[in-house]
This record gives sequence, structure tokens and C-alpha cells, in this order.
Amino acid sequence: RAVSQAELFQMTGAEKGTNGAVWWCGNHQCRNFQGYYQAREGGIGHWQFVIYGFGFDDTTASVYRVDSQGELYREDVPIDEKSRISVNGRKYGRRNWQH
Repeated sequence: RAVSQAELFQMTGAEKGTNGAVWWCGNHQCRNFQGYYQAREGGIGHWQFVIYGFGFDDTTASVYRVDSQGELYREDVPIDEKSRISVNGRKYGRRNWQH
């Protein structure tokens, strides 16, 4: 029997919870980037933080994080007037996040 790509690259939650882990979910390549969840379609292009939503005052954005068990949760990070989010003290422009 042929082994599907999903079976070949399945990871445990704890493995996904490790910094630098890379896995596939459908057509999206995903990774744990210093505890933050990033994805890119088809495994090409820029890695992007995934924004769940924006604060009512437009000064925060909720991004997905990855905990030690590989579960996603949300964290509010600052977003400035130039649409740059701040993650771990570094600013990321629009090409580095998706909503």
C-alpha cells in the first residue's frame, strides 16, 4: 500500500510545540517560529503570521501561538499605523502576516 503524504509527515503535538518544527496541514506548510504559528500556501513564498482578528482600537492584533503541546492559542501583539505587527520586539510588515 502506498503511504500518503499526510501519514509520512504526521507529527505529534509535542513535536509541533518545538521551535523550528515544520508540518503540513492540507496545502499549507506550517511552522513553529519561536512559539508563534506561521504558514505559507503550497510551501512557497514568505512565512506569514496568522492574525485571528484586530482590537477595537486598531492598536493590537491577535496572532496564533503554538504551546508546548502543539495547540494553537491567541496572543495580542501591537500593530502600528503602518500595519506592522511587533513580535518578540521585531516589527513585521504586511507581507509577513495574513488575516
